[in-house]
Amino acid sequence: MTEQLDAVRTAIDEIDEEIVALIWRRERLVRLAGGLKDDDAQVKARDRIDEVINHVRQTAEAQDQDSTVVERTYRAMIDAFIDYELRTRREDEAQARLDAFSRS
Repeated sequence: MTEQLDAVRTAIDEIDEEIVALIWRRERLVRLAGGLKDDDAQVKARDRIDEVINHVRQTAEAQDQDSTVVERTYRAMIDAFIDYELRTRREDEAQARLDAFSRS
């Protein structure tokens, strides 16, 4: 049983590496999208969150997955990305002010 468990854990580790790479791709797109938004309200857009959740639930159901696990995972990820996007917006705004100051 230990060999089987080790093999399963190795497979999970490999999948986790793929997931991390996909999260990195998503992060780059979130940062790009953040630069296209006018304010924090657009970052926290409830309608868009609902769209994403509905989409991933439907995708999970179509693949015979547990849609509740997928939804909970995505809600946690979305919350983390909202925090990330708000933080990077603040950093970008601060950098723009510094750049403007240094040019004056």
